[in-house]
Amino acid sequence: MAATTHRGITYTTSGTATTTVNVDLGLWAGTDESETLWLDGQATAGYPGNLDGFQATNTQVTDRRSPRLIAVTMSSALAEGETLTLSGECSKILSVVGLQADATASLAVAKTSDLVLTFDIEATADGTTDDTSGAELLLIVV
Repeated sequence: MAATTHRGITYTTSGTATTTVNVDLGLWAGTDESETLWLDGQATAGYPGNLDGFQATNTQVTDRRSPRLIAVTMSSALAEGETLTLSGECSKILSVVGLQADATASLAVAKTSDLVLTFDIEATADGTTDDTSGAELLLIVV
């Protein structure tokens, strides 16, 4: 299992393939906000007259993240049935587009859970021979 961490997200493969993150763009308008919750209930200063500080909390949103567009290269050791698991500062893969590095191979990418992709790589169009090939992925994650 090979693991690569880039900007807080760890990319772990189930086999010998390695990952290289080529692009990691935040898809937000404006500035890159921190992950601090707006209503975190941390006010400790009291108000005049010994009133308690502001203690409101936002419990409905636990993991706010801006969408990110990520371009990943999977090495040529990517094999049939191998998986790519994301962890860290992400909670879901929204979309994936894959392109095989080998022009004669056939590549399919299935999202098997919120943060796991499974690869199906065939050497022939009829799907009878498994291939080992690289791939280029475009991911949108939150």
